[in-house]
Amino acid sequence: MLLSPRAFWCARVFVVAVLCVIGGTLMSAQKPAPKADQKPDPAAQAQAMAQQQEAQALVHVADAAMSGQPAPSDFPVQFQNDFLKAQGTRVWVPIILTLDPAKTPSGTLTLYLRVTPRGMTAPIAAGPAPTGKDNKDNKDKKKDQVPAGSYDLYIVLHERAATASAAPAAAAPAAAAPAGKMSVLKQPLDVPNYTAPDLATSTVILAERVDQLPAPITPDAQSEHPYAFGQTEIVVSADRKFKKAQELIVLLQIYNPTLTPEKKFNLEATYTFYRQDAGTEKRFNSTEPQIFSSESMGAGFDPSGNSSIQAGQGVPLQSFPDGTYRLEIKITDKLSSKVLTQNVNFTVAP
Repeated sequence: MLLSPRAFWCARVFVVAVLCVIGGTLMSAQKPAPKADQKPDPAAQAQAMAQQQEAQALVHVADAAMSGQPAPSDFPVQFQNDFLKAQGTRVWVPIILTLDPAKTPSGTLTLYLRVTPRGMTAPIAAGPAPTGKDNKDNKDKKKDQVPAGSYDLYIVLHERAATASAAPAAAAPAAAAPAGKMSVLKQPLDVPNYTAPDLATSTVILAERVDQLPAPITPDAQSEHPYAFGQTEIVVSADRKFKKAQELIVLLQIYNPTLTPEKKFNLEATYTFYRQDAGTEKRFNSTEPQIFSSESMGAGFDPSGNSSIQAGQGVPLQSFPDGTYRLEIKITDKLSSKVLTQNVNFTVAP
């Protein structure tokens, strides 16, 4: 059950995105421009112009939110993210946006992301908004990652008007707010520094299941499978609510264990469940400790550099009474006596 630090953005029952470009933006992909030997399609041109106008309008909405102006909030957006170590000093930040179907527009939504250094109130100068002919460049930008630091993430979700595909671009000024419901979310993000020598972990991922794929996801299809790693795809629980018939799947990566000159290491991971009831908390149960060492991981495994230790448990929930729980994961570095604790809450229902 290997977890490789890669993620992109896609849409499912909820929206999944990845924070990528400092001071930049991500927009929904547009159709490529027609080839030179093809005659212009008036309908396609009108659609591209309408999308360009929408993109420019959403840029202005994000600008206004950065400057502190009131932002629209026509439907609720629930935010959740994970942090995983990538190559070098970079960190992958997959983002889950959960939308309530009863309160969310039923039409097509456009997703716009902007990430800036914490506290910035004016946007960084950028080129024109994405268009069809720039689609390749937009894909290349998605390959950038985020270094450790403090950021503000601006998310704009806009209900695309039903007439957007046919409406001419001159129907409204580029800076005008587009028709349709819209919500803007500002979210602070403190991206951890996984290159520091201290013992660290990724965020704890709670999954509904882990699927085995017949083949690795291709780069072109990766955007629709943000938690597909090699031939393994993790179906993340966005609300962390599980049925008693389910198995709770816990996944995390461990970084920077203490190493001897021979690159020996020795870690222990314990998983303890606490049940919360009427404002009190009691220990419910625990699983057998996991040992990660040079011997258990196999000869040649080096946890330094870009390698990481994959930890996790699959816990059947049949014996868990209905209610809210806290899972405490304690990582002990036996060579340095350092202890790192991670906590995550979840609920169990019939």
